[in-house]
Amino acid sequence: MKQIIFWSKFLICLIGVITFISCNDKEHSDISESDDNSLVLERFVLEKKNNPHLIEDIVFEVKNNMINGKLKNYFFNSIPTFSSNAKTVEIDNLEQVSSISNVDFRKSIIYSLKSESGGIKRYTVNISWDDKLAHIYINTEGGSPIISKEEYLNTKLTIDGQYKYENRTFELNQKARIKGRGNSTWNWPKKPYKIKLDTKETLLSDKDSLSRLLPEKDWVLLSDYQDGVHLLNNVAFTVGRMLEMSFTNTIIPVELTLNGDYLGLYGLTEQVEVKKNRVNVGKTGILLELDQYFDEEWQFRSKVYNLPVMVKDPGLDSETELDLIESEWNNFELLVSNEDFPNNNYLDYIDIESIAKYFIVNMLTSNEEINHPKSTYIHKELGGKYTMGPIWDFDWAYGFESTGQHFVYPNKGLFWLNSNSSGTTFFERLILTDPKIKLLIKNYWSDFLNNHLEDLMAYIDEQTFIIKGAKKRNLELWNRSLVTDENVMKQWIENRISFMNSFINEL
Repeated sequence: MKQIIFWSKFLICLIGVITFISCNDKEHSDISESDDNSLVLERFVLEKKNNPHLIEDIVFEVKNNMINGKLKNYFFNSIPTFSSNAKTVEIDNLEQVSSISNVDFRKSIIYSLKSESGGIKRYTVNISWDDKLAHIYINTEGGSPIISKEEYLNTKLTIDGQYKYENRTFELNQKARIKGRGNSTWNWPKKPYKIKLDTKETLLSDKDSLSRLLPEKDWVLLSDYQDGVHLLNNVAFTVGRMLEMSFTNTIIPVELTLNGDYLGLYGLTEQVEVKKNRVNVGKTGILLELDQYFDEEWQFRSKVYNLPVMVKDPGLDSETELDLIESEWNNFELLVSNEDFPNNNYLDYIDIESIAKYFIVNMLTSNEEINHPKSTYIHKELGGKYTMGPIWDFDWAYGFESTGQHFVYPNKGLFWLNSNSSGTTFFERLILTDPKIKLLIKNYWSDFLNNHLEDLMAYIDEQTFIIKGAKKRNLELWNRSLVTDENVMKQWIENRISFMNSFINEL
């Protein structure tokens, strides 16, 4: 009985001690976390001198523990300048230094001002976002509709760079022209276009850095009619650049108005062509395209695999020139088909690294165009080797082929099973037979996972934020019930990577 009484008293005392400590901690916490009204954030500005992307200083209003301001989606990463009587200013326990610390304003931002004595005062950032993209206005001569892929129309071309890019105007007398482009895409309601200038220009020049879009005369406006996330080509091209593939395009999202009609979100990119600032294979080099449309002037069917080989660029002067190109290709193809492949000299004809990189991009995006083949480019300098690329056309990728839906079947192989398609037969043998190519694939894939995957996912988030408003406006015009959620895309890529890890490990 005495023991019971003892332990009861002990338990009561213990509870009292715990309660006392808890109250003490709470009081201490309340003191340290209480608002200290002597702390003041006096000024909050995004100064142009620290943010060269801005056209002028952006002054935020500081009132009632709120920091209110307006900012373009383009400039979500900025360096604020502020003044305060606090000992330290922090975001999520990370000290912020005025005019130095960079802030990602896409996130929920709360500034915590802390005094010497432990007092604290918080200010919440409230941004009114301006989500307009660079806008291209095209006014054809006489307001004529664009109905042809062959005949250009003269046009006035105006670019509102939205402070991100230089404003430009090409008057009618400056010879800017436009026509339709594409194969199946030209038959869609939202149409793609090709712009031709009389002089080499960079249509969208970043005001504060060297634009990746180098000056040339020919430009493309991709309609993305079959792309609900408006990232299908962008992501593939980004992977290509991460792998350092030659002449990989860059896409800049823009909004387009044609003859007064707003047409939504487009992608401005380079024309795939042989030029100094495009596919630079010199004046004597060639750009081949393997495509079942077989619609170029200079073309042939290859001897062994019956591939539809076209000379995309430049134009030829005679059948003799075409015969030489055809003969060289057939010699290469014959080596691939021979019984001693890959233990022959076929690599005298083609760059082995480009094969491995081309496979990774198309495998990761599940781009099955290579099987037809369609939109499969190969470039070559005179006396040099064939090099795979530029990569192109990913709106039928990411599981869309044969399903009509993006981001399905992440575990599907790149090459068609039991297919006698010329693309499947040729490229499956070329890519998946030689141990040297398999080793390169493993090495490049490992490097991509370790050094680039995180950046790719960050790129998807960044681009999604930038195009958010334009994407919504586009959807109001062209709703095709496609997947529009970038998180679905990211999850599909993660699943695809898991599948590729198993596939590549077994090579």
